[in-house]
Amino acid sequence: MTIKSVFISLIVPAALLLAGGLGNDSLNQQPAEQPEQARTEHSVLIKLIDDEWRVVLAEDESRSNVIVRRGDRIRWIVEGSDASFQFSDEKVVGHSTRTVRDGRPLVLAITNEASSGSYPYSVFIHKDQTFARGQSPPRIIIM
Repeated sequence: MTIKSVFISLIVPAALLLAGGLGNDSLNQQPAEQPEQARTEHSVLIKLIDDEWRVVLAEDESRSNVIVRRGDRIRWIVEGSDASFQFSDEKVVGHSTRTVRDGRPLVLAITNEASSGSYPYSVFIHKDQTFARGQSPPRIIIM
Protein backbone atom coordinates (compact mmCIF):
# COMPACT_ATOMS: atom_id res chain seq x y z
CA MET A 1 0.00 0.00 0.00
CA THR A 2 1.43 3.34 -1.00
CA ILE A 3 1.45 6.51 1.07
CA LYS A 4 -0.92 8.09 -1.43
CA SER A 5 -3.48 5.28 -1.06
CA VAL A 6 -3.26 5.44 2.76
CA PHE A 7 -3.86 9.20 2.60
CA ILE A 8 -6.88 8.80 0.32
CA SER A 9 -8.43 5.94 2.33
CA LEU A 10 -7.93 7.45 5.81
CA ILE A 11 -7.33 11.18 5.75
CA VAL A 12 -9.76 12.32 3.04
CA PRO A 13 -12.88 10.66 4.59
CA ALA A 14 -11.96 12.03 8.03
CA ALA A 15 -11.52 15.53 6.61
CA LEU A 16 -14.86 15.33 4.81
CA LEU A 17 -16.63 14.24 8.01
CA LEU A 18 -15.01 17.05 9.97
CA ALA A 19 -15.85 19.64 7.34
CA GLY A 20 -19.46 18.43 7.17
CA GLY A 21 -19.81 18.70 10.95
CA LEU A 22 -18.36 22.21 11.04
CA GLY A 23 -20.71 23.42 8.33
CA ASN A 24 -23.87 22.69 10.33
CA ASP A 25 -25.60 25.61 11.97
CA SER A 26 -26.89 23.78 15.03
CA LEU A 27 -28.60 26.89 16.43
CA ASN A 28 -31.06 27.04 13.53
CA GLN A 29 -31.92 23.34 13.32
CA GLN A 30 -35.11 21.78 14.66
CA PRO A 31 -34.52 19.38 17.57
CA ALA A 32 -33.70 15.92 16.32
CA GLU A 33 -36.22 13.15 16.81
CA GLN A 34 -35.54 11.33 20.04
CA PRO A 35 -33.96 7.87 19.84
CA GLU A 36 -36.45 5.06 20.45
CA GLN A 37 -35.17 4.34 23.97
CA ALA A 38 -35.41 8.03 25.00
CA ARG A 39 -39.11 8.30 24.19
CA THR A 40 -41.47 8.42 27.14
CA GLU A 41 -45.06 7.28 27.55
CA HIS A 42 -47.18 9.51 29.79
CA SER A 43 -50.31 8.09 31.46
CA VAL A 44 -53.40 10.26 31.80
CA LEU A 45 -56.65 9.11 33.42
CA ILE A 46 -60.15 10.46 32.90
CA LYS A 47 -62.33 9.43 35.81
CA LEU A 48 -64.91 10.50 38.37
CA ILE A 49 -63.38 12.23 41.39
CA ASP A 50 -65.86 13.52 43.98
CA ASP A 51 -68.75 13.26 41.48
CA GLU A 52 -66.88 15.29 38.86
CA TRP A 53 -65.24 14.00 35.66
CA ARG A 54 -61.57 14.92 35.81
CA VAL A 55 -58.50 14.62 33.59
CA VAL A 56 -55.54 13.73 35.85
CA LEU A 57 -52.02 12.43 35.52
CA ALA A 58 -51.74 8.82 36.68
CA GLU A 59 -48.86 9.69 39.03
CA ASP A 60 -50.36 12.95 40.38
CA GLU A 61 -54.14 13.45 40.50
CA SER A 62 -53.69 17.14 41.32
CA ARG A 63 -52.35 17.84 37.81
CA SER A 64 -53.65 17.31 34.29
CA ASN A 65 -51.15 19.12 32.08
CA VAL A 66 -48.75 16.67 30.48
CA ILE A 67 -45.27 17.86 29.54
CA VAL A 68 -43.85 16.04 26.51
CA ARG A 69 -41.25 16.07 23.76
CA ARG A 70 -41.72 15.19 20.09
CA GLY A 71 -41.92 11.41 19.76
CA ASP A 72 -43.29 10.86 23.29
CA ARG A 73 -46.58 9.02 23.62
CA ILE A 74 -49.60 9.86 25.74
CA ARG A 75 -51.82 7.02 26.98
CA TRP A 76 -55.29 8.22 28.00
CA ILE A 77 -57.64 5.81 29.78
CA VAL A 78 -61.25 6.77 30.46
CA GLU A 79 -62.70 4.92 33.45
CA GLY A 80 -66.50 4.57 33.36
CA SER A 81 -67.64 5.96 30.00
CA ASP A 82 -66.92 6.22 26.31
CA ALA A 83 -65.37 9.60 25.49
CA SER A 84 -64.49 11.88 22.60
CA PHE A 85 -61.28 13.92 22.45
CA GLN A 86 -60.85 17.17 20.57
CA PHE A 87 -57.36 18.57 20.04
CA SER A 88 -56.76 22.27 19.34
CA ASP A 89 -54.01 21.60 16.77
CA GLU A 90 -54.00 18.56 14.52
CA LYS A 91 -50.20 18.71 14.22
CA VAL A 92 -49.76 17.81 17.90
CA VAL A 93 -50.98 14.18 17.70
CA GLY A 94 -51.93 13.87 14.03
CA HIS A 95 -55.69 14.07 14.68
CA SER A 96 -58.23 16.74 15.54
CA THR A 97 -60.72 14.30 17.13
CA ARG A 98 -60.66 10.75 18.46
CA THR A 99 -63.22 8.59 20.26
CA VAL A 100 -62.38 5.89 22.78
CA ARG A 101 -64.44 3.18 24.50
CA ASP A 102 -64.75 2.85 28.27
CA GLY A 103 -61.57 1.33 29.73
CA ARG A 104 -59.74 1.14 26.40
CA PRO A 105 -56.56 3.17 26.04
CA LEU A 106 -56.10 5.90 23.49
CA VAL A 107 -52.38 6.06 22.73
CA LEU A 108 -51.11 8.86 20.49
CA ALA A 109 -47.58 10.04 19.73
CA ILE A 110 -46.52 13.66 19.63
CA THR A 111 -45.66 14.30 15.97
CA ASN A 112 -42.37 15.68 14.71
CA GLU A 113 -44.38 18.49 13.03
CA ALA A 114 -45.64 19.79 16.39
CA SER A 115 -44.16 23.10 17.49
CA SER A 116 -43.11 23.81 21.05
CA GLY A 117 -45.95 25.34 23.02
CA SER A 118 -49.06 24.74 25.10
CA TYR A 119 -52.05 23.07 23.44
CA PRO A 120 -55.44 22.75 25.17
CA TYR A 121 -57.66 19.76 24.44
CA SER A 122 -61.07 18.64 25.64
CA VAL A 123 -62.59 15.33 26.65
CA PHE A 124 -66.35 14.88 26.26
CA ILE A 125 -67.85 12.15 28.47
CA HIS A 126 -70.64 10.34 26.59
CA LYS A 127 -72.32 8.77 29.64
CA ASP A 128 -73.03 12.07 31.39
CA GLN A 129 -73.00 14.38 28.34
CA THR A 130 -70.40 16.65 29.94
CA PHE A 131 -66.77 17.69 29.57
CA ALA A 132 -64.09 16.41 31.92
CA ARG A 133 -62.30 19.15 33.84
CA GLY A 134 -58.53 19.43 33.99
CA GLN A 135 -56.37 22.39 34.81
CA SER A 136 -58.97 24.49 32.92
CA PRO A 137 -58.62 23.07 30.28
CA PRO A 138 -56.15 20.18 30.28
CA ARG A 139 -53.10 20.88 28.11
CA ILE A 140 -50.33 19.14 26.22
CA ILE A 141 -47.15 21.15 26.73
CA ILE A 142 -44.44 20.43 24.15
CA MET A 143 -40.89 21.28 25.18
